[in-house]
Amino acid sequence: MTFTPTQKELFNKNIEALGNILLK
Repeated sequence: MTFTPTQKELFNKNIEALGNILLK
């Protein structure tokens, strides 16, 4: 499965957001 740069950026941001929520 391939990601376009935009999708990859959104995916990374989603992971980062989830990480921030879990760390709180």
